Amino acid sequence: MSQKNTTPLYAVAGAADLAVAALRELPAHAPAIAQRAETFGVQVRDRLAELPAELQKLRTDLPTDVQKLRIDLPTLVQDVPAKVRKYAAELAGDLSETYAELAVRGEEAVGRFRREHAGTVDTVAETVADAADKAADAADKMADEIADAPKTARKRGPAAS
Repeated sequence: MSQKNTTPLYAVAGAADLAVAALRELPAHAPAIAQRAETFGVQVRDRLAELPAELQKLRTDLPTDVQKLRIDLPTLVQDVPAKVRKYAAELAGDLSETYAELAVRGEEAVGRFRREHAGTVDTVAETVADAADKAADAADKMADEIADAPKTARKRGPAAS
């Protein structure tokens, strides 16, 4: 039998475990989140108040900025492929690391779940085994009753109807 790669399953379990942990911590962070939202609202209002002056500065500086961009644009465009490759390599490394971390977390979460719920699995297995035993006993009892019944009663049963 071939060994299957369980890493993707563990990575998903790790992501789920991380999400559950974050949700459990959410109520404790609610006051800080509310404070940050209030602070953000103040910052937005302040920034909107500064906007007219910023627009006026933009109108004044725009011709100079456009001329500078015309000069710098060829160099900027030449640098794009190298920067994209660099960022893609960094992103791939980060994603691989995160994937591995989630897989480890998931494996730990699955192990913890198995330990915490081992009794449940045993109880279900015992219940199923008991039900199977009772069904087998009932079938044996019916078979014995049929075998012990007088032959005349068996002949009269369905034929007599």
